[in-house]
Amino acid sequence: MRKQAGFTIIELVVVIILLGIMAATALPRFMDVTERAHSSVVDGVLGSMQTGTALYHAQWIAEGQPPQSTAITEFGSLLTTPEGYPYGTASNTSHDIEDQGDCSVIFSSILQAGAPTITAVANLAAVVGVQTDFATHNSGDDCLYYYTGESSSSGATVQTLSYDSETGAVLLGSQGL
Repeated sequence: MRKQAGFTIIELVVVIILLGIMAATALPRFMDVTERAHSSVVDGVLGSMQTGTALYHAQWIAEGQPPQSTAITEFGSLLTTPEGYPYGTASNTSHDIEDQGDCSVIFSSILQAGAPTITAVANLAAVVGVQTDFATHNSGDDCLYYYTGESSSSGATVQTLSYDSETGAVLLGSQGL
């Protein structure tokens, strides 16, 4: 009787072919995950902003709906709109979002520890090439936060988060630069 010493050549070829088929179908899923990673960053910050704004509003209600000139101490020096949402700091006397500085303070105060880095920009085109995670631009009562991690060229579309200080809504969008 002969002892079998190993695999036959046919068995090895079949295993190699099966491994090749599995690699060909699975590899494209793992090749370029950067788009999904960028989208996940924006989704995570969106959820955090929505939760932080809701917590700010809940704290405002729990404190008996204090007037606009009163800061909610758990959120730093953010002042409150008549509807109970943050709009700026004590240096802001207009009771409205005045500039990108107010938007930056709202962003970092609502997200608190672990907030992504943010910078204020004067115009939308300046977002391209910024080395931070988010940039901000204000438009009236709203703050627009631009995710800059995925764009590096002019004409790119970036994901945005918009914050409305009258309703406390934080919405996802996109903007071409």
